[in-house]
Amino acid sequence: MFIDSLIELIGLMPKYGIKCFIDPHQDCWSRFSGGSGAPGWTFEAAGLDMTKFKATGAAYVHNTNQFPGDSPPMVWPTNYTKLAASTMFTLFWAGDTFAPNKTYQGVPIQQFLQNRYFECYRNLARRLSHLDAVVGFEVMNEPHPGYIGLDNLKRYDFNSNLFFGDCPSALDGFALGDGMTMPIDVWVKSWPLPTKKQRTRLVNTEKESAWFEGECLWKQHGVWSVNPKTGQPQVDKPDYFSKHPVTGEKIDFSRFYLDFIGKYSKAVQSAMPSAFVFVEPIPNEAPPVWGPGDHEENIVYAPHWYDLHSLFNKSFDGRITHDVQGLSKGKNVFAATYFGLKGARKNYRGQLSNILNTGLQNVGNKPCIIGECGIPMDINQRRAFLSGDYGHHSKFLDAVLSSLEANLLSFTLWNYNATNDNTHGDHWNGEDFSIFSLDSPQGSPGPDSRPSLRQQAPNFAKEVMKRSANSNADFSANMQIRRGGKEPAMAEIALDDEEEEIEKLDGQEGEEMFESIRVNEENLVANDSPFDRSYFRFEDEESDDGRHHESHIGGRALDAVVRPYAAKIAGEPISTEFDLETLQFTFRFCNYIQTPVPVVHVSSPPCERRVTSPSSDSSDSGGSTLNNSLQLPYLNPEFNSSFIGHPPEDTVIAFETEVFIPSYHYDDKSLEILVSDGDWRYVKERQTLYYRHKDMVPGAIHSIQIKPLSAPALALNHNNSSTPSVSGLTTPDGYSRSKTSKGTMEPSKLKTEKAYGSGGGGIDGKMKPEGETGCICTIM
Repeated sequence: MFIDSLIELIGLMPKYGIKCFIDPHQDCWSRFSGGSGAPGWTFEAAGLDMTKFKATGAAYVHNTNQFPGDSPPMVWPTNYTKLAASTMFTLFWAGDTFAPNKTYQGVPIQQFLQNRYFECYRNLARRLSHLDAVVGFEVMNEPHPGYIGLDNLKRYDFNSNLFFGDCPSALDGFALGDGMTMPIDVWVKSWPLPTKKQRTRLVNTEKESAWFEGECLWKQHGVWSVNPKTGQPQVDKPDYFSKHPVTGEKIDFSRFYLDFIGKYSKAVQSAMPSAFVFVEPIPNEAPPVWGPGDHEENIVYAPHWYDLHSLFNKSFDGRITHDVQGLSKGKNVFAATYFGLKGARKNYRGQLSNILNTGLQNVGNKPCIIGECGIPMDINQRRAFLSGDYGHHSKFLDAVLSSLEANLLSFTLWNYNATNDNTHGDHWNGEDFSIFSLDSPQGSPGPDSRPSLRQQAPNFAKEVMKRSANSNADFSANMQIRRGGKEPAMAEIALDDEEEEIEKLDGQEGEEMFESIRVNEENLVANDSPFDRSYFRFEDEESDDGRHHESHIGGRALDAVVRPYAAKIAGEPISTEFDLETLQFTFRFCNYIQTPVPVVHVSSPPCERRVTSPSSDSSDSGGSTLNNSLQLPYLNPEFNSSFIGHPPEDTVIAFETEVFIPSYHYDDKSLEILVSDGDWRYVKERQTLYYRHKDMVPGAIHSIQIKPLSAPALALNHNNSSTPSVSGLTTPDGYSRSKTSKGTMEPSKLKTEKAYGSGGGGIDGKMKPEGETGCICTIM
């Protein structure tokens, strides 16, 4: 059933230009060990009794540690260093090495767990292989090595692990799981270090065992024992997880991980040969070094990145940020502190640059995408939930996204959660990252008589109630018409009155009408559960608040989320920059030095070739004139054409760059569009600028700048510099124009309704497909 629903969901994506990759999502191994991911039977296979995790401190699970004397509220990443998650990861990656005696159903535990993982995703890839929207599969979300490589079983490294709440060492965890009562340090938030030890408390006073067999697996393998004199746990093999138990060679987790990546990739690609495989390193650590023999085919480097300090403290005011990445590597706390929004961008740019460069060094020249990034929406004591002012959120997220853009990094934003609300957030371990919420507040209109889209933050729940009320009124009116055969004087009739009228009807007709009212009432009344409310959806329809209003209902921090970007580039990007304050967007790219090997192949149907010249205009099927200042063909996405350079057969090569210009920011604004050379056309209805550069010299640099004007444009702006350039102004009336500085050619004048057709118009009489600019998402 789940896979069927997933297929149905992904099947909708092409309509909206969305591509996705599948993420086998886990955190701390499983929901039963304080995160998400693997089913409960995996613990049973390893011999762990998950009903004893709370008593033994083997995991800190949400909503189970609520008794007096317990450590502070859970922060789920701390579970990575506790017995349950660490043991499972160790067995999963390297059970053959560290627990050779452990088997399940006669199969070594590592092989048992991995083989089922491979078959699970091989089957899923097979089921999804017919869906064009699926581009690939991730290996595993935020993998963790468990105990592998741990060289100190008596204390974890403070710089690379989160100390918060109960913080047992690996040895403490072994002893607690074996039924011993142990004093455990409790850590709390502090400054300038993130946490400090506050006290010690006794854990497992009930002397419960986390093992079905009653004895710790690692005790069975001789890692530790109980000192017969003191009765306390002692380490017998301190380097058990840092050196190979048999050969004595230094252990490197990367070797286990790379072997796993190879097997997983082959399993997925056996069912979906074209699938990309997205590989993520351990969070905040360098990726493994690819070597000869490691799987290379369609590998994508996909690390995650967050501002961990702001995430942990759930606060951001733009005054101070910290380089947690640097601190984890020993950087001085003062050198790792940045001030102001400018400092935040510098901080984030540097961290992301390190991630990118380390990936190029270790993984090689492979595609890179930041597989997760985002901000917690419940920052600053959730004040925005009441005020509706998401200003700090927008500045925070803009600093993150600007830093990604500065490094030319693609990314997927965490997250969009259709059930998010202000009470429970994302309904997972206290997190609240969703850019959508059922309870997003209504923003206050600005001074303008007609609020712009940027000033509108519609409340989803209020919108539901408004639509429900309208539907209720329509329903009552229809009931009146049905009974009396004529239109009532008032549409809103109380349901009690309707029931009295129904009582007068006889037999089956009355029963059917009463049942109709009952069902309608159930559909209109909002349920308490957000999972029920989330099924309310808005159909494609015009709104009094603007044609894009429906797309933004429930949005949070959309000022930063919705931003211009180059969706398709006829060359290689150099830089992209968006100023949230001024709304100025600047993009620079260059021609390829060598024509890249095409990666998209389509059939070559018979096609028209539309070439314009200074003396001849091209016309669309509606008869409107499309004046073009360049002697280059307009790229028509519906057809394959012949282009300069004679590309391989059945290959489409674009000479047109497309820039997304969101109406969210630029609706009802006059724009100044400056380009370095060539010709452009702005199709407002599609929120897209189409730019075709003129200089075809390899390596030639092109630039596009878009910014709103404070006053309506009255005339074309001419650039009289010596550098050839194109400039123009657009107005809110749907027209766009471009003109060369030399003035030798007439400006292109395209009315957007005719540029690609409105009701059958367009260059070739066809509408461009929806979602043409496209986006990519992760399915967890």
